[in-house]
Amino acid sequence: MGFFDGYNVSTSGMSAQRTRINVVSANIANAKTTHTQ
Repeated sequence: MGFFDGYNVSTSGMSAQRTRINVVSANIANAKTTHTQ
Protein backbone atom coordinates (compact mmCIF):
# COMPACT_ATOMS: atom_id res chain seq x y z
CA MET A 1 0.00 0.00 0.00
CA GLY A 2 1.58 3.22 -1.15
CA PHE A 3 1.51 6.63 0.42
CA PHE A 4 -1.26 7.93 -1.83
CA ASP A 5 -3.33 4.78 -1.42
CA GLY A 6 -3.93 5.80 2.19
CA TYR A 7 -5.18 9.17 1.03
CA ASN A 8 -7.52 7.49 -1.44
CA VAL A 9 -8.99 5.32 1.32
CA SER A 10 -9.39 8.35 3.59
CA THR A 11 -11.01 10.39 0.85
CA SER A 12 -13.40 7.59 0.00
CA GLY A 13 -14.40 7.22 3.64
CA MET A 14 -14.97 10.95 4.05
CA SER A 15 -17.06 11.03 0.89
CA ALA A 16 -19.25 8.19 2.14
CA GLN A 17 -19.67 9.92 5.51
CA ARG A 18 -20.61 13.20 3.81
CA THR A 19 -23.26 11.39 1.76
CA ARG A 20 -24.61 9.75 4.91
CA ILE A 21 -24.81 13.11 6.72
CA ASN A 22 -26.57 14.70 3.73
CA VAL A 23 -29.19 11.94 3.69
CA VAL A 24 -29.79 12.22 7.43
CA SER A 25 -30.03 16.02 7.16
CA ALA A 26 -32.58 15.78 4.36
CA ASN A 27 -34.62 13.28 6.34
CA ILE A 28 -34.65 15.55 9.39
CA ALA A 29 -35.55 18.59 7.29
CA ASN A 30 -38.47 16.74 5.71
CA ALA A 31 -39.66 14.94 8.83
CA LYS A 32 -42.80 17.05 9.23
CA THR A 33 -43.75 17.33 5.57
CA THR A 34 -46.54 15.33 4.03
CA HIS A 35 -46.47 13.56 0.71
CA THR A 36 -48.88 15.18 -1.73
CA GLN A 37 -49.20 14.10 -5.28
